[in-house]
Amino acid sequence: MKRGIALLALLLPAMALAATTHKVARNTPLLEFTYEWPTEAVAIPALDLRLYNAAKTALAKAQQYAAEDKKLTVDQKRDFDGHYYSMMWSTSGQSIRLLSLEGAYEAYTGGAHPSHGSEVLLWDRKLNRPVDMNALFSKAGAFAAVTRAAYCKALNAEREQRRDGEKMDGDFGACPKYAELEIAPFDNNKNGRFDRIHFVADEYVAGPYVEGPYETPLPVTAQLIAALKPEYRSSFEVYRQ
Repeated sequence: MKRGIALLALLLPAMALAATTHKVARNTPLLEFTYEWPTEAVAIPALDLRLYNAAKTALAKAQQYAAEDKKLTVDQKRDFDGHYYSMMWSTSGQSIRLLSLEGAYEAYTGGAHPSHGSEVLLWDRKLNRPVDMNALFSKAGAFAAVTRAAYCKALNAEREQRRDGEKMDGDFGACPKYAELEIAPFDNNKNGRFDRIHFVADEYVAGPYVEGPYETPLPVTAQLIAALKPEYRSSFEVYRQ
């Protein structure tokens, strides 16, 4: 294990020197647009290209929405409020095998208020492609089996605090399905092994817009590590405060 950490320490500075952040930016009277990702992603050519293509797609859509809204305001003889779109990817942690990214975006498309949201991307360097959290585990359903009860308990505790004990029925009272969440491993002490899992429920997933997103971290446990496929276990460690 110590040898692996030493190798990571040598590898990561070299990667950082080899790359800088990438940013796609456009600023016009109709639209302010930025899309940025970190050096760790730039250092992986396939991932860098993937994010660049995602930026181009997001820019094309944002330009289309802004142009359509501008035309509508002219037809309706009202003022046009400029659109904006911002997407910022950051590194949540990395091991020799895995790179975990979390993205946060904000957009205004002419409505009553801006929209916010998040995305995650877990990259397997050996496979040279994204992998889902569930793919890291030896058995189907193992990830939910070792985290679901703890996640729902922690989410409900945060809901109760924000709502001053008030109960809500329907979707805003139920525990969201994992498919509705953005879930990413996180390296809290930045030593090359993930020790927490971040669960993000965006606006309208776990609560109304006014409550904002619910970001719920859970510690990595020995039980979770035991459920991982052998090739991924060295990328995780038990969380210690």
